Amino acid sequence: MATKLVGRGDEAGFLRGLTAALPTTSTAVIVRGEAGIGKTLLVETVLDGRPDDGPRVLRGCCAPMAGAAAYSGLDMALGTVLNAGVASGDFPSPAAGRARALEALRQGLDDGPPSGTVLLVEDVHWADWSTLDFLAYLTRNLPVSGLLVLLTWRDEETEADREAWLAELLRSPRLTDLQLRRLTAAETALQVRTLQPDSTPEEADRIHRRSVGNPYLTAELAKAGQQVVPASLRRMLLGRLQLLSPGVRMLVAATGTLARPLTDGELLAVAGGDGDLIYAGCESGVLIRDPIDGTTVRHPVLAEVAYENLLPPERRQVHARLARHLEAHLSASPSAVAEVAEQYRRADDPTATLHWSIKAARAAESQFALTEAGHWYAVAASATESSDSPDLPSKLDLAQSAASYLGSAGQQSAAIAVLDEALAGRDDSPELVPALLSRSWLRMHVGNSDDALLDVERARRLVPATDELLLGSTLARHGLLLLAFSREAEARELATAALESALRSGDLRTEGLAQTTLGITGTSLGRFDEALEELRAAMSIARQVAEPDDIASAGLGLSYAYGMQHKVDEVIDAVRLTQRELRKLMSGRHWFEDMMESNVVEDLYQFGRWDEALSYERPAATSELPILEGSLARIRVARGELRSAARLQHQAVVTDRDDFPMFKLAYAEPQSELLLQQGQWGEALALALAAADVVHGTDEEAQAHGLLLAGLEAAVAEHAPEDFERLVGQLGGAVAGPAADAVSAMIEAERSRVRGPSDPERWLAAVREWNALGHPYPEARARLRAAEALLGQPRVAGARPQAARELETARSMAESLGAAPLCERIDELAKLARIQLGDAATERGAEQTKANEDYGLTDRERDVLVLLAEGKTNREIGAALYMSPKTASVHVTHILAKLSARSRVQAAAIAVQLGLTGSKPDG
Repeated sequence: MATKLVGRGDEAGFLRGLTAALPTTSTAVIVRGEAGIGKTLLVETVLDGRPDDGPRVLRGCCAPMAGAAAYSGLDMALGTVLNAGVASGDFPSPAAGRARALEALRQGLDDGPPSGTVLLVEDVHWADWSTLDFLAYLTRNLPVSGLLVLLTWRDEETEADREAWLAELLRSPRLTDLQLRRLTAAETALQVRTLQPDSTPEEADRIHRRSVGNPYLTAELAKAGQQVVPASLRRMLLGRLQLLSPGVRMLVAATGTLARPLTDGELLAVAGGDGDLIYAGCESGVLIRDPIDGTTVRHPVLAEVAYENLLPPERRQVHARLARHLEAHLSASPSAVAEVAEQYRRADDPTATLHWSIKAARAAESQFALTEAGHWYAVAASATESSDSPDLPSKLDLAQSAASYLGSAGQQSAAIAVLDEALAGRDDSPELVPALLSRSWLRMHVGNSDDALLDVERARRLVPATDELLLGSTLARHGLLLLAFSREAEARELATAALESALRSGDLRTEGLAQTTLGITGTSLGRFDEALEELRAAMSIARQVAEPDDIASAGLGLSYAYGMQHKVDEVIDAVRLTQRELRKLMSGRHWFEDMMESNVVEDLYQFGRWDEALSYERPAATSELPILEGSLARIRVARGELRSAARLQHQAVVTDRDDFPMFKLAYAEPQSELLLQQGQWGEALALALAAADVVHGTDEEAQAHGLLLAGLEAAVAEHAPEDFERLVGQLGGAVAGPAADAVSAMIEAERSRVRGPSDPERWLAAVREWNALGHPYPEARARLRAAEALLGQPRVAGARPQAARELETARSMAESLGAAPLCERIDELAKLARIQLGDAATERGAEQTKANEDYGLTDRERDVLVLLAEGKTNREIGAALYMSPKTASVHVTHILAKLSARSRVQAAAIAVQLGLTGSKPDG
């Protein structure tokens, strides 16, 4: 008896509403839940019940052993389009061909009836990457109307890379995440009564306790009656299978090997020609045979369990029989070729595996299915030891092809592993150069910079001087790699030589890569017009060759060049243009996008556009080198959102590397500012000094003014004039670029503080410089310091009124930025100096607490008093409010004085009288 749809009225109604609305809208839905929760039953009930003039339904499905078969999840649904060749024609790069393939598939969905089309793909957690890429592309590019993309996904035992794909898909605003819950006890009772009308409430309750609301398990338990059945889906299904003959169990296992129902011929091949086994499987109810559509298993988990419990020889027998049958009845689709290769691979037939994996790779190439092409070339490379045929490509050539495709598809670690195996133990020779260059770039991507440099240096030694084409490519790659090590002078020299070689050999791609390096290094030298011309030329070439790496490199250079000129809107435009080009060629993010967006965030931070900058924050870091997180952390620190800043820095800690000055700087700047905000001045100073040692003498020193100023502030707080001067010496190169005068003024102003007394004229000079640059945050901080210095000169005429003006302006600027800690420091100074700022600055109106009114407590002191009243020690107060125990002690001393309290106990009693004990500090 079939399981009835129970407890899914809302979900079914929602899906029916979407199908009815298809003439006017398009959308995507993913139905998720555990095995047996009723995903397939829900979608089939809705779609099978549609009216005769309703939308057409194109059905696809995925299987656990079909993940290497290109577009296997779509073969049933879009077979006509796939078999026609989705990417016929010549393209400048595999990425460009893949983009056309995805668009051709999308266009294949456009000729549906007026009532619309439903593309149903089940068990997407098992899908091949080409299917996943297309579904992600389709979800991002839905037509205005007429299409419902309906996916099912099992929420358990999913591979990490597919989980990452799902997480990215769920960010799409046009996708609905429909998660199916377990049934309630009442719903389970209704399901049991539907299946067994004579069941009692007690029986239904017993079943619910054992099935925990899983509909499939409930149905199995209800059918079992009084039999003892394990309350575990897999164990229960294993029990069912053990009642079947070994031959039938092999048939059940075989249904999970292909991403489609099995034909009678395929089943008969697995059965060794014994048709009685097929009839027995169907009569048992575990196999469901449709004379037209083929045979499936009653539940996908049945096939999984059956396969898991076959002995290795039995598995090989299933695959060998299927492989021979599929080979004899081969169709033209790449997924069909891959099916044969996969069956031979699992049958452990090395010779057949080698030949068919090469065929599968080439078939995947024909449709620009990059991951699958890379996978099968990798399989072939591993299998070359089984054949000495001179007609087949060499192991190194196969590995190089595999790495190229896998790297283009974002599978860098797999690509590196293939090249590692192929290069292991080989003597040096020129034929290794392309593989070494590929591995060098891949290693750079995953953060293995030292080995990346070794690879490209080895390639330099091996490349023949007479091979102009290979020499230019090697020089260009070496130059690009040296940029990451901040060795820009060497990189520029190599790029110049690479450009000359490229122009002589007519190598357009190498010409573009060389132009990128020249543009980036020219920017560092201040040759902005020349650099922009080179980078624009590089971007033009990158778009012609349609290589994502080249586009991303040129875009990164453009964002850097505009940023160095403080042209923030041009930076944003350059990054958006680059990302539009990348989206045409890639399904996911390029690893340089974090760096480009970091440039945007840094510029927005400097110009006070903080809300705009924070829009670049993502839920979690996904990059191998999360440099963007550090840039965002600076804003969180400045706003006093220290927990968020600490979380971002925790994600970015992998960039704290002495071998990469640019990444070291990107981590150390926000971390030193975070430590300062927490009152950990000694730690901030130590970090700044350590980072300065790494950055000194590199091209990154010119970008280090944020680290320098944070370190100087820490040195002043620690009364460490020697460390102050050491930092100035180590990071003197930071006095460069458009901010040179402002940084120089800040050094002199901070020097007056560390030597004492603080000189207001030097701080006012810094205010003028920051104001001229349009950098509001450092300007507001300099105004606060100027006010402090002016108030330290009470006998100077006009000092106090000027200090009030500086505080008023600083407070307004800080408040507009949302810089809460700076606002607090300004308020504290104003109150200590008895300066009345405007209502927006210090008057809190109805929000002013009685503690502030009666005793003059600052907001920070009020937070400290709340914790003091709870019995917290100075160390505990400091930890809760991100300050040092020493700072907490100072606050407590001020509070006791303002409250005229002789002890902490008396202060706590006053806090209770004021009604502060229920307050929560902002922390």
